[in-house]
Amino acid sequence: MPTTSANKQELQGYFLMFGSILIFSLLPYYIQFLAPVDGNTLFSFRVLSQLGFGFLFLVLTRQLFALKAVFVQPKELLLLCLTSPLIAIQWWIFFWGPVNGETINIAMGYFLLPITISLTGRFYFKENLSPLLWLAVGAALIGVSVELYRSHSFSWVTLLICLAYPPYFILRRKSKIPTTSNFVAENIFVTPLALLLLYFTQQQQLPFLPSLDWGILLLLGSGLLGTVAMLFFVSASTRLKFTIFGMLNYGEPILMMLVAIFLLNEVISPEQLWSYGFFGIAVLLVIGDSLLRIIISRKKAFPPR
Repeated sequence: MPTTSANKQELQGYFLMFGSILIFSLLPYYIQFLAPVDGNTLFSFRVLSQLGFGFLFLVLTRQLFALKAVFVQPKELLLLCLTSPLIAIQWWIFFWGPVNGETINIAMGYFLLPITISLTGRFYFKENLSPLLWLAVGAALIGVSVELYRSHSFSWVTLLICLAYPPYFILRRKSKIPTTSNFVAENIFVTPLALLLLYFTQQQQLPFLPSLDWGILLLLGSGLLGTVAMLFFVSASTRLKFTIFGMLNYGEPILMMLVAIFLLNEVISPEQLWSYGFFGIAVLLVIGDSLLRIIISRKKAFPPR
C-alpha cells in the first residue's frame, strides 16, 4: 500500500510538472501582447494579481487558517523571509528579461537549471542515481556544452536562474505550510516592492496598460497564468524525487523552442538542434527510469498468482 501511494504521488507530480512546463513555455508568447508595458511594471502587476488570485483560492477552499499559521510560527516566518526574495528574483527575471533583450540568457539559465537541481538532489538530499539517470545527466551536460560553445555567453541573468532556484526548493521542503498558503504569503512579502516599482513607473510617466483593447484583462491574465504555473511547479517539486524534478525542467526550454519556431517565427540554428536533441534524450531517459521503477514496484506489490 505505501508503494502504491508513492506511485500515485509521483504520477501527480508528473501531471503538475507538465502543466507548469506548458504554461511557462507559452508565457513568453503571451507577454508580447502586453507591449509597451516595461518589465518592472509587468512584474509588479504579476505579484499583485497573484496575490489576489491566491487569496481567492484560499477563500474558496477554506484554507485561510493555513495562511495565518505562516505568520504565527517563528520557523515558518524565518523560512518565508528567505524564500520570498529568492522566488521574487525568478518572477522578476521571467517578465523583465523578454522585454530587455535577455531571452537567450534566460534560456541558458533554464538549460543549466536542471543540472544544478539534479546535482542538489544527489549531493544534498543524498538521492541515488540509477544508470538511466546518470545517462540523463550525461546527455544534459553534453547539451549544455554545445549550447555554451554556440552562444559564448554566461551572464548574470543565467546565473540568477540556475543558482537561485535550488536553495529556494531546499528551503521550501523544510516548510510544513501548504503550497498555496506559502505562495500567497510570499506574494504578501513581495507586494511592497511591487508597489514601489509601480510608483516609479507613475513618476516616470511610463505606460501602465498594454496598447491592445482590454489591456487590464490581459495583465490580470498574465497573473493568473503565473499563479497556476507556479503552484503546479512548486507542488511538483514536493512530489517528485529532486533529481527527476530537476531533469524534467528540460521540458520547458524544449517546448520554448517549439513556441519560438511556430508562434514567434524565430529561426533555430543547427547547433541549437543538437543541444535540444540531447536535452530531449535526457527527459526521455528520466521518464523511462520512472516508468521502469513504477512497473517494478507494481510487480512487487501485486505479484502474479
